[in-house]
Amino acid sequence: MGIGRMLWRSTRIGRTIDTIKNIVDEGNLVEGVKRTVKEDYCEDNPLTSAIYKSGKYDGKIEGYEEASYEYEKKLLTQADEFLNQTRIFEIEKDAYEQLLDEYEKEIDELSEKVNRTEAENQYLHQLLLRDRKLRKMAC
Repeated sequence: MGIGRMLWRSTRIGRTIDTIKNIVDEGNLVEGVKRTVKEDYCEDNPLTSAIYKSGKYDGKIEGYEEASYEYEKKLLTQADEFLNQTRIFEIEKDAYEQLLDEYEKEIDELSEKVNRTEAENQYLHQLLLRDRKLRKMAC
């Protein structure tokens, strides 16, 4: 925060209030006092605050670059997964169309047969039911 906070903390009441706030924020006595001391020497001291701020800015830049790299990597991975899923879909689609062709061929053969047995009629009926369900899936 800078000089304003340094002046505020130069009073006994200001230092006490800020230290208590830091202890409450950190949830620990030792960590709260450490935070107060760090703020005093790194952020409020006019001699060291410029160095601290430049280091803080550099850290933000490094963090941004690292996050950008991770995002790019994730985006490329997602694209690869999508392309892989597309290939799998195409393979399954071809197998599905081949299955429908086989059903159609078998149904045509049984439909053209003049003297069908009861078992063949049941088989034809089951084929027609499954063929209709498979074709509904395609829509």
